[in-house]
Amino acid sequence: MQAGAVNSALSAVSGAVPGTYVQDVSIKMLDNAIDLNNTMAQGTIKMMENSVTPYLGGNIDVSV
Repeated sequence: MQAGAVNSALSAVSGAVPGTYVQDVSIKMLDNAIDLNNTMAQGTIKMMENSVTPYLGGNIDVSV
């Protein structure tokens, strides 16, 4: 979802609906953005932890 489109939609709604509804929508969007940011941060942390030992998984010993 593009931020510009959301901003213009909220502006259009703010004229017709009391401010509490627009505020509730804004808070929910911010909550979703924070959740996404936390998820991405956890992924980044996991990648950094794995980069400390980059040699793990690089070699496979096979005997038949």
